[in-house]
Amino acid sequence: MKPDIRCERGAQSVRKTGLTRRAMLGASLGAGLAAIALRANADEAEMRAAIEADFGAINPESGGVELTMPEFSDSGSSVPMDIYVPSPMTPADYPRVVRVYAPLNPRPRIIGAYFTPACGEARLSTRVRLASFQDIVAIAEMSDGETFETVRRVNVTYGACEDAIANDQFPPGWTPRIRISAPEQVAAGEVFTVRTIINHPMETGLRRDMTGLFVPVRIAERFTCRADGAEVFGAELEPAIAANPYIAFSLRLEQSADLTFEWIDTTGERYESSARVEVV
Repeated sequence: MKPDIRCERGAQSVRKTGLTRRAMLGASLGAGLAAIALRANADEAEMRAAIEADFGAINPESGGVELTMPEFSDSGSSVPMDIYVPSPMTPADYPRVVRVYAPLNPRPRIIGAYFTPACGEARLSTRVRLASFQDIVAIAEMSDGETFETVRRVNVTYGACEDAIANDQFPPGWTPRIRISAPEQVAAGEVFTVRTIINHPMETGLRRDMTGLFVPVRIAERFTCRADGAEVFGAELEPAIAANPYIAFSLRLEQSADLTFEWIDTTGERYESSARVEVV
């Protein structure tokens, strides 16, 4: 078997002890702003409302889905996250969707991943933004409707920034670069890993420009992989996905196929790339 190939192409389409009066006023103001920021975040109730909207009224079993994240992270701007659901990945038994939530983020949803039996295994890696230390929740819904829930606490030293930006991240004519890593050849039925990255800023809509106005949200909000035109994996991305979204997932082919990769922007623009995998 040949090693993985990589292809890069343009996308189509104080010092003194004691506080002065001014310092005390500043500290008070800072605390007030922090409280406002905290109220602007989501909470447990909002997260549970999102879960019910996504899955209906469920009572998931504990476990059944593995969520791997660092226990401590200095920065919340790009925290690695791996999802795995043990499953035979047959048409009668596979995870239809796994969704991940962060209750203390400004929005509770992080990602929704759609698997098919063609994935070979239900595995996903990406990088996410976290506002503070919190319990991350992953829920998997199996093909028979059974649901599972796993919770992972992540301690973040510095939450994902919401600083002002000085320039337009989407100048006229902007298109992202896309990189795909996939093997050139695999054995029939072999499970292999596909890695993708697209250099998209993933503007959250929570930051202000130099004039003080909020910058509109603009993200790559949907990712799809197709094998010879049939969808084999998909993901719904939220502003909590780190800039330059990285997605790695598994596939299993029984015959050679052309893989196509598509990202859909909130503007409706579509960015595409492709790779050929031969089954030998």
